[in-house]
Amino acid sequence: MLTVRNFFNYVGKVSKLLLLLLAMIGLIHPSVASNLNEKAMKGEDIYTDKCISCHSIGGGKKIGPDLKDVTSLRNRDWLVRYISEPDKVLADKDPIAIKLLEEYNNIPMPNMGLSEAEADDVVAYLEAVGGIQATQPSITPAQAVPSPVETLTGDAKTGSALFTGSIPFKNGGSSCIACHNIAGIMEGGTLGPDLTLSYSKYGEAGIASVLASVPFPTMSPIYSNRPLTLQEQADLKAFLQQSAPEQPKQALIMIVVFSLIGMVGLLLLSHIIWRHRLSNVRDSLKYR
Repeated sequence: MLTVRNFFNYVGKVSKLLLLLLAMIGLIHPSVASNLNEKAMKGEDIYTDKCISCHSIGGGKKIGPDLKDVTSLRNRDWLVRYISEPDKVLADKDPIAIKLLEEYNNIPMPNMGLSEAEADDVVAYLEAVGGIQATQPSITPAQAVPSPVETLTGDAKTGSALFTGSIPFKNGGSSCIACHNIAGIMEGGTLGPDLTLSYSKYGEAGIASVLASVPFPTMSPIYSNRPLTLQEQADLKAFLQQSAPEQPKQALIMIVVFSLIGMVGLLLLSHIIWRHRLSNVRDSLKYR
């Protein structure tokens, strides 16, 4: 069934194709078509830098949805706003944003600090690739996600030492504990999110992608020029995987310990309070 939104999307695509065809046969000034091309090229650079770690175009779901044909599924203005300020869209209880949050393990899309113009360039790129699977752009070492051949076996103990900073990162990045915390195991900073259940939340592929590309705005300035080595990524992933099942056990132990301490404290307090009162009662009975 042809809806109004689908109709305008269709008209938009036909218009762009017509402009490109007219430019090819020289009926319009090439700068008009090249401007469309330029926006898409800028959008590709932004996508490669900010989006590729969580999204694919025709490669299937990752931490976030596959963006193939997304410009046909969503209104263009909505896409621009959501890309530039996803946190505000979610705060406004937008039904599409809420549905995406529920579908993707309650992991909200972070605000990547893109302007509306930059978000518009990203949408132009997504429109340009259209229904075809985009070829993987050339990416920097900090963005590269290791292939299965490159995947290494991680050591959780070494990962713990890297997390706390006992072993420094080879390329000089800050230790994780400066900004992150794992409940019941180690207390850390609060600038970044609690990573207690991060492995359960993101899954193996998601954690691997985040460690390889550090896509979040607070992490990018720290690690973009100081990427984690493949072995460091593997060790941290092993540590986070081990921490997930341990955390409930550690938390339960802490609850039991504090409960026992509380009970002993109450018993001592009641003994101190009632000791004098009972002695007064005994004395009054003794001298009757």
